[in-house]
Amino acid sequence: MRAAALLCLLLAAAPFTPVGLAEDDAPTTFRLRFLVARHEGAPVRPRGWLDRQVRRANELFAPAGVAFVEDGVEPLPEAHTTLLSRLDRHLLAPLVEDERIHAFVVQALANVDVEGDFIRGVHWRSRRSGTYRHYVILSRIAGEYVLAHELGHFFGNPHSSTPGNIMSYEGAPGPPFFDEAQRRRIRRHRRRFLESGELVPVADDAPSDS
Repeated sequence: MRAAALLCLLLAAAPFTPVGLAEDDAPTTFRLRFLVARHEGAPVRPRGWLDRQVRRANELFAPAGVAFVEDGVEPLPEAHTTLLSRLDRHLLAPLVEDERIHAFVVQALANVDVEGDFIRGVHWRSRRSGTYRHYVILSRIAGEYVLAHELGHFFGNPHSSTPGNIMSYEGAPGPPFFDEAQRRRIRRHRRRFLESGELVPVADDAPSDS
C-alpha cells in the first residue's frame, strides 16, 4: 500500500504532456512581423495572402511543436521595394528587431546568382557592422508554401532531394511535409532560439490566423 501511495503522489506531481506529444514537443508559438512593400499606392500583397502563408506554415510546423502568429503588418520603406543585389538584401538588417521573426514582402526579388532571374523567396543572413541578423524575404510572386519553406531554412533545414518535401524544389502528389529528421532539427533550433533569447514566445502559446 505504501508503494502504491508513493506512486500516486509521483504521478500527480509529474507535468502533464498530451498523448503522442513528447515534453520537448510542447507547442511554442513565435511572433512573426511582416514588413510589406507598396506598389502604386497599395501593398504588393493583401492581408489575406499573408494569412494563407502563415496558415500553411502552421500546418507544416505543428508536428515539430512550433507555431507562428502574425505580430504586426507594417509598410516597408520605399527604398526596399525591389531587391536586385546582395547589398539590397543586407540593407534590410537594420529593420530587424529582437525577439521576433521578420518576413519582408517585396515587389521583386532578383536571383543574385543568375542574371535576369527573379525568385519567390529567400532566407537571408547578414553580418554587416558586426551584428548577425537573419530573416525571410518573400516576393509578391511567392506561392502559398514559400513562407513555410523559408522558415524551414530559418530553423536550420537545408534543401531536400525528396520530391514533395517542403524543402525540395520538386513537387509530388499530396501536401508538402517535413520528415522526422527535419522536425528534430526544428526542435533543436527552437531550443537554441529560446535559450539565447533571440526569439521570445507568446505568453499563451496559442497560434492565431487573425
